[in-house]
Amino acid sequence: MKRDSLDYQTFSRLSKIYIVALGAIALFTIGGQFLIQRFLSSQIDDSRIINISGRQRMLSQKLTKEILLFSHPEKNKTKEELIANVQSTLELWKQSHNALIQFNQTVQKRKNDSTDIEKMFTDLQPHFELIFSSSTKAIQIFKKDTIDNSLLNAHINTIINNEPLFLEQMDAIVFQYEKEAQQKVSDLKRVEYVLFGVILLILVFEFFLLFRPVALSIKKTISKLLVSQQKSEEMARRAEELRKVQEENVQELISLTRAVDQTLLYARVDASANIKSLGQRFAKLLQAGEEYEQKNLVELMSLTEVQKNRLLRLIAQNNGGVFNEEFEFETKTGENIWLDISILTVFKESGNSEKLVLCSDISKRKEAQIEVERLNASRYREKEELQKSNASQIVEAQEEERKRIAKEIHDSIGQMLTALKFNIESINLENIEKTKQKIEGLKQLSKDLIQGTRIATFNLTPPELKDYGISIALQKMAKELSKLTSKKIVFENGSNFDLRFDTLVETNLYRVTQEAVNNAIKYAESEHIMIRINHTSSLLSISIDDNGKGFDIEKVPSKPSNNAEGGMGLFFMKERMNYIDGRIFLNSIPGQGTRVTLNYPIS
Repeated sequence: MKRDSLDYQTFSRLSKIYIVALGAIALFTIGGQFLIQRFLSSQIDDSRIINISGRQRMLSQKLTKEILLFSHPEKNKTKEELIANVQSTLELWKQSHNALIQFNQTVQKRKNDSTDIEKMFTDLQPHFELIFSSSTKAIQIFKKDTIDNSLLNAHINTIINNEPLFLEQMDAIVFQYEKEAQQKVSDLKRVEYVLFGVILLILVFEFFLLFRPVALSIKKTISKLLVSQQKSEEMARRAEELRKVQEENVQELISLTRAVDQTLLYARVDASANIKSLGQRFAKLLQAGEEYEQKNLVELMSLTEVQKNRLLRLIAQNNGGVFNEEFEFETKTGENIWLDISILTVFKESGNSEKLVLCSDISKRKEAQIEVERLNASRYREKEELQKSNASQIVEAQEEERKRIAKEIHDSIGQMLTALKFNIESINLENIEKTKQKIEGLKQLSKDLIQGTRIATFNLTPPELKDYGISIALQKMAKELSKLTSKKIVFENGSNFDLRFDTLVETNLYRVTQEAVNNAIKYAESEHIMIRINHTSSLLSISIDDNGKGFDIEKVPSKPSNNAEGGMGLFFMKERMNYIDGRIFLNSIPGQGTRVTLNYPIS
């Protein structure tokens, strides 16, 4: 029978015990909640009365202030507005007072509160009536066209004299309400402590007389069951472990076989490359069909004779190593693919061996490699063409520089030498007066010849650049050009730069700066030119500023095709800076001058 079973009897017994225990706790909890709710309801009534009392106190003060305005009216308020404000406040004050009395009487009838508050309201009533009657009479007097100030002041004084007494009595009422509310809170705390103690006693009683005996009984029963259950579970655990291990091994083998079969290109062959098993993906690639066993893998791959012999030799080797090589072959669909083939020897327990051929499709990598080689060759050709073009332009610029130097020597120095020769030959020593004049002219001509020679030689490499470096050389250049051209050319070493670079670097920096200054003198028609040097731990910066006429940078070609097109000087300035891994920046606005900045990294 189900009722006679151990589990049914145990469950029935526990159910009764728990019903009794929880019922007792629930009964005391509900009773305590009922008492607490009653106390809270009374507290709500008390807070309502305190709120009304505080409001009545505020209204009495407001009424007194507004009545005082009758004798000292404000300029921005009319008589009608003052009367309306007082009447509104008086009516609200009266309604609040009556409501407070009525509400207090109702609460007192429902509860057993003290009678002190009723006595306080009885003492309060005369002050209220005096204030109310005096306020009403003051309003009537103030409404008249002719105001009797003495009578009005008498009523106002009555209000002022009774208003503190009214407030004092209202404070006493509020304090009494607060005192009674605190007493109720104290009573509520005591009730809660009593309920809490009773519930704790019930819990202790239930623990020692109900729960603990039942727990001990259940513990004994469970201990007996656990002894017999532990043996059966141990046997079941061992069997389950063996089953799981076997199932995991089977699943891993199936998953591995499926993954290898679907993702890898592989084949098992003997030493002669005859197929023993073939991966699904590899069979699909070779289109081997279902009857692929004992077919030759090398023949299926459609390799060239050289590739066939090479692959057969790799398969036939039997030293236990891994062989790797790349082969290209054509599939039956006409597609050329590259395979990275690895061959390794697998030894069996019987002593025999077989070959495992693993392939990776590297066609895309080969295509990318070919494309990279093609792009590199294309870039090399473009770079070679660019270098040829730059070399041609550099040679052309060098030729132009030679022509310019020859022209300067011919036009200036040559002509002055010819004039010097003719003047010397025309000297007549017998005519002393003219001889003196010609000698003075020869002195000036010699001075001009020396200056022209200095200008021509100054454009060549200055000795200061080799001896002292770029800073001193630029300072010397600014000083000499300022003398020779009568322009105001100023040099400023803002960071006291005195480092030395390679001769090639210093020469290019000097030449680019010289070209920028010459452009400012010749083409920009500048009167003031500033050369500045600044540097940090990683960068040298040279800037050339002029106040010339400027130019539109957008109109200057980036790579002029000939001298007639213009911009050759700027082009070679950029080429020189690129040659030493530096950078040049141009900033020019027509009519506002030009700034050229040279930046060179300090290694």
